[in-house]
Amino acid sequence: MALNSSVLSFNEPQVGTGMDFSFEQHVDDELIADFFQDFREAYERCERTLLALEQRPLDNELAKDLFRAVHTIKGNLIYIGLGHLSPLLQSVEDVLEELRAKRLEYNDQLSDVVLLAMDLTNQLIQENLFHEKGSEGEQNFDKVCAAIFQITQQPAEFRDDAIYKAIVALDPSTTVEPPSMDLARSSAHISEPINRLLTNFGVVPNADLDFFAQLMPVIEQRSHYWQDRSWRIAELALKMNDEAGRLVDPTQLVAAVYMHDFSMAFLPVELLHKEENFNAQDKRQVQAHVRLSHDLLHRMKNWEDAAEIVLQHHEHCDGKGYPKNLREAEICDGAKILAIVDAFDSNMHGHSHKTHLKRPLIRSVLEVNRYAGTQFSQFWVDIFNKVEQEQKILH
Repeated sequence: MALNSSVLSFNEPQVGTGMDFSFEQHVDDELIADFFQDFREAYERCERTLLALEQRPLDNELAKDLFRAVHTIKGNLIYIGLGHLSPLLQSVEDVLEELRAKRLEYNDQLSDVVLLAMDLTNQLIQENLFHEKGSEGEQNFDKVCAAIFQITQQPAEFRDDAIYKAIVALDPSTTVEPPSMDLARSSAHISEPINRLLTNFGVVPNADLDFFAQLMPVIEQRSHYWQDRSWRIAELALKMNDEAGRLVDPTQLVAAVYMHDFSMAFLPVELLHKEENFNAQDKRQVQAHVRLSHDLLHRMKNWEDAAEIVLQHHEHCDGKGYPKNLREAEICDGAKILAIVDAFDSNMHGHSHKTHLKRPLIRSVLEVNRYAGTQFSQFWVDIFNKVEQEQKILH
């Protein structure tokens, strides 16, 4: 899948090709081209509305706008002879109607259901119009529709699990875990011994790194949102660094990954788990963590590069980050890598102060790409995309 501004790839037919369609009536090529144009616009409208809902989940006008966008696509399917695909979007409409009526509370994973349903609709349209081989999505069409519809049928305490099941039905390859498993994960679980992982990427084990690694399980117990996070981020950061030809000293990079949020553990738990938007005082407390973690590393010998990575990992390439409002040319490569992997993992596994729900991979990749060239370095976002594609987890 190409990682552009949208996750959808539209293969629009060329007008005048005389393509033979497999419906009872021939559909004009120009009508098909108009449909895809409308589809793209509606998809982008859904994206914008979903992002706005994440900021204003109680805004009923946004919920109505989202419903209208999906309804428009469903109606247009009839005009190109694909009305038999409309039950998929009808099931999404049923969910959005619950949202409009305030019988369902918005959360991040509802946006995943909508976007994944749009992706599947696009895929099925391509297969029907262009005689492509039937996919697993087509074979499981009824199952997918039923899974989405079940979101509307479950009482509030079972809604999260119903949303999870709908996402799995839409994307069986998802790595998302059921919400019920979130709190059951043991903080003692580690995917593999650190030295076994690090030596593959040129990291030279030493006593300081061992010390940092031993601190991580204890720190991660401070919040269940953090469990195993350092291991995941370290592996992705090192893979990106390798893909780019090891532009950053891997040993310094790993030290920075371990220690970048170390001082966050000393913030009040109520602040770490705060669901409301941060006020000015909250932001000052949270933003102070980069300097505190930097100072800890800076006072130790031989970790000056890691300290600088930590200090800069919340800087933005457009100069709107903190603590120094640096622009891209002033930010070190290690910090650019850490900024991406930190944000990606937060999107995949939930921000502690926003939600306990996890997002599917496709949504998290989209979030990283959305901010390429502004928050994140375009060069390193391209490297991130290559690494994800090489792992064959993008479809």
